Amino acid sequence: MIKKFCPKCGREIDKLYDSLCEKCFLSKLSITDDIPNDIKVKQCKLCGKFFIKTGATSVEGVIETFLEDLLKKKHVQSASYRIKNNTLFLSLRTKIEDLEKVEEKIINLIFKSIICSTCVMKKSGYFQAIIQIRTPESLAAVILDEIETQIDNFSRYDETAFISGKEKIKQGFDIYLGSKRVAMLLAKILKTKYGAEIKISRKLGGSIKGKKVYRDTILVSVK
Repeated sequence: MIKKFCPKCGREIDKLYDSLCEKCFLSKLSITDDIPNDIKVKQCKLCGKFFIKTGATSVEGVIETFLEDLLKKKHVQSASYRIKNNTLFLSLRTKIEDLEKVEEKIINLIFKSIICSTCVMKKSGYFQAIIQIRTPESLAAVILDEIETQIDNFSRYDETAFISGKEKIKQGFDIYLGSKRVAMLLAKILKTKYGAEIKISRKLGGSIKGKKVYRDTILVSVK
């Protein structure tokens, strides 16, 4: 039987990988060389949310989006991580032919403070709709709590799902909302839950880039 030797280290081996022994071959196979030492993470200084290209997320969401691209690389089988003190400890498992390798990478998380578009709109008092709640005093607090809970749910999927202003009046209260769609959904929820009557009016609220912008006023009457 002809003996095989690794041309790099001279070790006698049974199988060569790209003309090298297993150890020398794996030493040149590195995924971490192409991974940046720093990852920049944008965080809104007002709401505390973290942001990537697709929108608001958690810091874990930013890392997982980064890992999605990493897992598309050739030979990468799996990735795991932990975060401690603004440092990402990354572990990668790669495989080529019948060989596996685990590599570790330490990455600095650099947080950049921003003000997100949602907070900019809220601070400026931006709104697309007014939902006017007319209700007995005994139900006012319950309905307001319902509205705030629903808006919190909607805000996970719609950046315009926010309250930019509230106004308490004798017959109930008015809420200024960043989204017409959310205002309509809230009105429908209150109609279903409390048997509310709904009336909708619309008026011109100005223009953006030459396009007319209308604001909705939704009267929700609960008896």
